Amino acid sequence: MRQTFDTLRETARRRGVRLPDLSRQGSAVVPRRNTPSLTDGPQVTVPGLDLPEERRHATVRGIPTGADGRALPRGYKVSSFGALLGSEIRKRDWTEKMAHGWVMGHWDELVGAKIAQHTHVEMIKGGEVHVSCDSTAWATQMKYIQREVLAAIAAKVGPDVVTKLHVYGPRTKSWRYGPLHVKGRGPRDTYG
Repeated sequence: MRQTFDTLRETARRRGVRLPDLSRQGSAVVPRRNTPSLTDGPQVTVPGLDLPEERRHATVRGIPTGADGRALPRGYKVSSFGALLGSEIRKRDWTEKMAHGWVMGHWDELVGAKIAQHTHVEMIKGGEVHVSCDSTAWATQMKYIQREVLAAIAAKVGPDVVTKLHVYGPRTKSWRYGPLHVKGRGPRDTYG
């Protein structure tokens, strides 16, 4: 054992590693090798182990260790999936996109079942909601109540997430057939 310690010390000196001089620490630090047993000689004391328990485990860097220097056992307290998902959403700055998705998914709660039956959210882009209606009468009514709809959205997801409501009537059939066509007035019906 003594021979391996001497070879390790010699190897460290050759590599330029500076070893601490433990002989200057006093007799209370390291017991001498020639003592008959550890109980007869002085006890080993390591500086810093007499710290309070909460300070000993509050390390900023590295793996927290116990009094004997070994790593502390792994804690099995696991965060909930909702907490992990919420922190990830905040870290990646997805809160506005998640609010837009909530508006699209809960449209019937925001405007009511009757209005949701005749309207559909097509997309939300740049804080503006694009809504299509199944008739021009419902499109007109949505334009009249758009202030109340925006207030309901602001109450649920927060102010300035959705700023404008675009309302579109039903899509008409295209009467353009083929590459050659004559411009005209198109059909004479409003389709709604």
